[in-house]
Amino acid sequence: MFELTRENGEQMLLGGWFLGGGGGGLPEGGREILDLVLKTGPVRFVSLDELKEEDLLVTASLVGSPASPDSCVQERHYQQVYDSFLAADDRSIAAFVTNENGGHSITNGWMVAALTGKPMVDTACNGRAHPTGVMGAMGLHALPGYKSVQTAAGGKGSSEIALTVTGTVEQTSAAVRNAATLAGGYVTVLRNPATAGYFRQNSAVGCISQAMEVGSVWQQNMDDADKLLAALADLLDCRVLGRGRVTDVSLKISGGFDVGLVTVDTDEGPLEVDFMNEYMTAQRAGQRLATFPDLVTFIDLDECVPVCSAQIRAGQNVAAVCVPKARLKLGRGMFLPELYEPCEKAVGKKLWQE
Repeated sequence: MFELTRENGEQMLLGGWFLGGGGGGLPEGGREILDLVLKTGPVRFVSLDELKEEDLLVTASLVGSPASPDSCVQERHYQQVYDSFLAADDRSIAAFVTNENGGHSITNGWMVAALTGKPMVDTACNGRAHPTGVMGAMGLHALPGYKSVQTAAGGKGSSEIALTVTGTVEQTSAAVRNAATLAGGYVTVLRNPATAGYFRQNSAVGCISQAMEVGSVWQQNMDDADKLLAALADLLDCRVLGRGRVTDVSLKISGGFDVGLVTVDTDEGPLEVDFMNEYMTAQRAGQRLATFPDLVTFIDLDECVPVCSAQIRAGQNVAAVCVPKARLKLGRGMFLPELYEPCEKAVGKKLWQE
């Protein structure tokens, strides 16, 4: 289908950054991975149509808090999780899939693909970033008898940790989330083996190509904020919820998640956007304007770049924007109401909508 290059890699990073919706990791991490991968070995992307129905795919992820200052994942950790996965599940892996779009998370799997020579697939468990691991499991948690395998590694010094865990998707995801906290921020993860046939029915097929298209359009229009917003409106029906200065950002790290609220002073009145890693809702004067999995995010109007929830600061000149969920490529996890309950509890608002 195509091979990773500097040009399309930069486009994927920029498009993924926007489609992360506030989450999906910091773009600096994505650029570091791109630089390292291009020095390590070729990475080939294939479509699901090129794979057999029974081919086994494994999801690559980076789990943890984007705001944690002590995060550390090194090249040896990627090899470690691969070796540990093969020891836990001896079936042959055909390819890797990233868990979600994001400025860093779109690169999940690139390093292990470069190290092993196995391809990446033009899909993800979700075409936008999402808070919980179970949301990226494509409904595997509901399959009777399904056994999740997850291997994780990361950290440095006394905080370095490696983990292999099997069990339900919920159990293993909780264990990996705890490992990320113990590691000081992030761990790299391989998890949830499933067939290409299952991915065809339940994943966000083509979302990597979508990120690359968004990134290309962004590059062509990032010299002017108004041009950029108009181009995004044409491409994704992206609408502006408000423009203005960020007046307040509240943030706490809870259970491995960044949870908080951003307030922006707009001409129409104060706009509030709350987040749980990803921006979850936008409201003004008590009226809900957008709700996850709609893509709610901020664009820095001076720099013409997206702004993750871990980056946003008081005083920034931003546009709050929304891409309706119908224009996104979403995995099955976005359509299961029970998976919204932890997020609703964290932000204190109703999120699930029919």
